[in-house]
Amino acid sequence: DHYHQPDLTANILAALQAADVNIDALTREDLNTLDEFHIRGRAATAELAALSGLQAGQRVLDLGCGVGGPARHLAAEYGCRVTGLDLVPAYCEAATELTRRVGLAELVDFRAGDMRDMPFDDDSFDRVWSQHTTMNIPDKAALAGEVQRVLKPGGKAVFYEVCAGNGQPVHVPVPWASEPAHSHLVSAAEFRATMNEAGLTEELWEDVTEVAIDWVNSLAGSLGRQPATGRRRPGLGLLMGPTAGDKGRNMARNLREHRIAVVRGIYSA
Repeated sequence: DHYHQPDLTANILAALQAADVNIDALTREDLNTLDEFHIRGRAATAELAALSGLQAGQRVLDLGCGVGGPARHLAAEYGCRVTGLDLVPAYCEAATELTRRVGLAELVDFRAGDMRDMPFDDDSFDRVWSQHTTMNIPDKAALAGEVQRVLKPGGKAVFYEVCAGNGQPVHVPVPWASEPAHSHLVSAAEFRATMNEAGLTEELWEDVTEVAIDWVNSLAGSLGRQPATGRRRPGLGLLMGPTAGDKGRNMARNLREHRIAVVRGIYSA
């Protein structure tokens, strides 16, 4: 319910048209401002992909895929076959239509489902990919077990996540929760322990909170310099709904006050 929006696909296409984008000749660049629903957007996706050892033809599962930006990036840049899984049917519908319009439907598909009980066979994927999704999952052990199950032997799980920071409560609303009961953050230590207990082997772990803080500070400065007039490409506010401004400001505040941390890790099966 936090994420669902009626008529999301139609609203995205209408917003693109209002910004003078030709939706009948849509490109990935046209979607750059709205299709990566996580801190640092496409830059974070590109960095994580470079660390992941991706190869053409590999099967990738994108957990909490949103409207499909990272899935399209991995397909277009690496030639991977990507399946996106998201609990929100409206996101999957929008992701499917946008992917069709940018010409990547043969490499990317989307399914609505719960990542704690994935609708996939054992040993199905070379990579399991997750960006800013685990804060919505209360039972992280169930998630870790499913990740381990669907990974092929030698496959890798790739995470870019928000964790609890200094123990202080998070200011809400934030992009992933409208109230505290919907935010399921754990510390970085707890996250790592859960992955290891599921039989996954840690290959990389990095705290990138300071990079995230620099990004939100830079973003705030650039927004302040934008002209008040002119047609702008639709942004993540379209996905976050009417309280988008409060969510963005609280996320930045939580980062600056170290109430949340941003980490990335790679685990092998």
